[in-house]
Amino acid sequence: MSNKMKAIVLKKFGNPAEMVVEERPAPVAKDGFTLVRMHSATMNQLSNTIRNGHFGPLPLPLVLANEGSGEVVESGRFKPGTRVAIYGGGELGISQDGLFQQWALVEDKRILELPDALHLDEGSALTVSYVTAYLALTRTAKMQKGQTVLVSGVSGLVGYALVQVAKALGGQPIAAVSCTHNAERLRAAGDFAVVDLATQDLGEVVRNLTGGQGADVALDPVGGAVFGKMLGAVRQQGSLVSIGFAAGTEATVNLVDVILGQKSVVGFNLFAQPDETVSQALVEIGKLAAQGLVKPVVDSTVSLEDFEDGYSRLTSGKAVGAVVVRL
Repeated sequence: MSNKMKAIVLKKFGNPAEMVVEERPAPVAKDGFTLVRMHSATMNQLSNTIRNGHFGPLPLPLVLANEGSGEVVESGRFKPGTRVAIYGGGELGISQDGLFQQWALVEDKRILELPDALHLDEGSALTVSYVTAYLALTRTAKMQKGQTVLVSGVSGLVGYALVQVAKALGGQPIAAVSCTHNAERLRAAGDFAVVDLATQDLGEVVRNLTGGQGADVALDPVGGAVFGKMLGAVRQQGSLVSIGFAAGTEATVNLVDVILGQKSVVGFNLFAQPDETVSQALVEIGKLAAQGLVKPVVDSTVSLEDFEDGYSRLTSGKAVGAVVVRL
């Protein structure tokens, strides 16, 4: 391998942010880590939040991206050539350089061998979103088989992962999306109920689908104005799990509905989960992917040099699935 590589480097926070492609020294293998020749990495809302300066003070310059895929070059755990997905946790692409670079040195515990059922672009979107979905559903929502699971933001990575994992675990997902175009695409691609928030009343549709009861549990990676609507569509003594705030950090709720319905709201933070919990979730996600029960959808791919086109697509509101940077 070359001792030089290209990386996308964040130089200055802002909107627009200052990001450039520059040449850097390639990492060198060491014990407990796997050296990966990166194939691709996903652009997600986290990296966009960071680059816009809304995440908080972080060290600059910084290479973003906390999930991706590639092939093993050198490792004490994996054979060279093994196709892998990488989970960046709360460090890679946040407090440490991430995966928008051609070579990456990653702790062994953060790596999942990719099942043959997935190609590398799909694998780049397999870790963060699907581990979030698996743990939010099983540990926080405590979803049971047969329960109705309402999910917002299903055009995005986490929302789509939530629907797939809920279905794989025996739940009955209802997907809520904010525009008619994406609603039509999801109806054509999936075998689950879809609510078009642009033209339909969420509470009314969910009640019609659940015999007037409401959803057993709701999971919201969107926040903002959708949060209160999601809570209103939950049945009595049901719960809402708050996962993200892509549409805003403030929400309005009907307290009468919360109190009389004895509804609960709980937050989920992936990066607060213990390492062993995440490691086990990665194993379970790998099993579901190998069985064909979960499969990331790739909306589009861009080259390393055209990364700004990827961010434009990500923030356009038109992307359904992962926006992937080929490295």
